[in-house]
Amino acid sequence: MKGGFFVILCFCLAVSVTFCTEENDTFVPTREWQRIKEGQKVPPGLHYRINLETGEKEAKILEQGESESHKSSLTVVEDEVGRDNASERPTHEEALKNIPGDSFEYSPEEMKEIKSKFRTYEDIKHELKDQLNLDVKTDSEIITSFIKRYEGLKKDTVNPEVIKILEELEYLVHQIDNANNFVNQNGIEKVIVPNIANQTNSIIRTKALQLLGAVMQNNPKAQISAFERNIGDHLTRLLATSKLGDELSAATYAIGSLIRKFPLAQKESLTKRGLSVLLDIWTKHVDLKVKIKVLILISDLVRESHDVASQQNEPSEKHVEKFNQYQRVNIEKLLNEYEFCPRFEQLMTSSKTDLTKCTESMERVIHSMQLTKYMCFESWSRSADLRHVLLVLKNRVTWLSSTEKKDPENFEFLLELEDGFHRLQHELYMREEDQQSSESDKSRKDEL
Repeated sequence: MKGGFFVILCFCLAVSVTFCTEENDTFVPTREWQRIKEGQKVPPGLHYRINLETGEKEAKILEQGESESHKSSLTVVEDEVGRDNASERPTHEEALKNIPGDSFEYSPEEMKEIKSKFRTYEDIKHELKDQLNLDVKTDSEIITSFIKRYEGLKKDTVNPEVIKILEELEYLVHQIDNANNFVNQNGIEKVIVPNIANQTNSIIRTKALQLLGAVMQNNPKAQISAFERNIGDHLTRLLATSKLGDELSAATYAIGSLIRKFPLAQKESLTKRGLSVLLDIWTKHVDLKVKIKVLILISDLVRESHDVASQQNEPSEKHVEKFNQYQRVNIEKLLNEYEFCPRFEQLMTSSKTDLTKCTESMERVIHSMQLTKYMCFESWSRSADLRHVLLVLKNRVTWLSSTEKKDPENFEFLLELEDGFHRLQHELYMREEDQQSSESDKSRKDEL
């Protein structure tokens, strides 16, 4: 489907021209081939080619006697925005009046000829379907057809067609307009909810979770729609019961897409065991990358809360209400209630070997610890196990940096990583040692 749609798109782009009314930088056609300068807009109803000798684009007015094959290349393909705002677009007469040049005008016969070559999107669809056997569809039409196909499939067996449809829809909904179209067609209720609530096949559940995460990601409309359908409860149950790495990863992605920048969903989901089941993933036998994904989500929520708190002096009602919403969530209090600090220590201790093999995960750990160390200072600064892990990771990075000097970019990254561990060690442990040393010096002076 993706490949076929790409071919259709490329064909349409190759045969299309742009309609523009700007007085500057507009191509003025004649009956002779002329070069199209870079950035110039080309009116409709022209013969368009690329000069193979020079590589330049050229265009001219199409003569009445030219072949049908040439006529078929004179099309205008409007995008969705163009069609929605068709009433706002200029007429041919208005557009041509704005073409520069005091003495350049079209005769009524020429105007009629140009109009006859201006075709609509629907005309192009029918022509491509009839002549090339290509069925051109918009993304909206494709989403509709996928939903209808899904509804017509048998659900009592593992159907590969279901997986294919979920994958195709996920590809499409990464574009926010398509995601909203999917939501408007009740795609969450029709396609997603049945597969995360009642589906017994883990592969299909995982694909549905990935689709859900893609639909909601940075999309407030989709987040609200999912929230109203109690998606958070479904995700919490999956996170609590699943032991499969891929499924837990997809569920973490989905719940992160639901609650990021959505304090109402955070309060509803995290206080109903949501935070607890997320932290429980750290004790499950899954890949480190899944556990790090949970850490990233928690760090993002803490950062959100900090960012909003830093704007609390803003006088607008919008900022005041936003601040109050995050205050009601109180992510720091929730993290303390569910023992984030000691559970993080356990994660670091149990994952020490895996962490030494992945510098990207080390970087995530540093960023997260920098964000949350003020909450956990008392326990982390007294933890000999955590201190040992940080030392091991720092030494590992130091060794790696000594072997990567031939790669400047990676070498710079490793130096920054090493510096991050050094600063963490100093902030958590050296300050206490400096304080103890200072108190010891003071005590000796008093004795003297």
